[in-house]
Amino acid sequence: MAAISITKEQFEQSKALDTPVLVDFWAPWCGYCRRIEAAYDRIAEEYRDQLQVVKINVDEEPALTEAERIELIPTLVIYRGGQAIGSVVAPDSKAAIERFIRDTLQR
Repeated sequence: MAAISITKEQFEQSKALDTPVLVDFWAPWCGYCRRIEAAYDRIAEEYRDQLQVVKINVDEEPALTEAERIELIPTLVIYRGGQAIGSVVAPDSKAAIERFIRDTLQR
């Protein structure tokens, strides 16, 4: 199962859930974003019982991108209880994404 692309409205609804939300802020023209896409989709499949795994296209949601202070892409952010609890810019592998998830959720 691939990560789901969402809009600003869906993002606001997702943040209100009890389940942590992992968001990939990305763009289709971003080569590095495309390079980690397969790993991110595997994360979506493997962590589906622990996290909601979604993607937000920064070109389609510029106001949200600015409000969340996203300056570089890809940026992955984990939200819990409506608040960002951790972020990582340009993780270099699936293992790095998994490490980020584990370290952030243990806080």
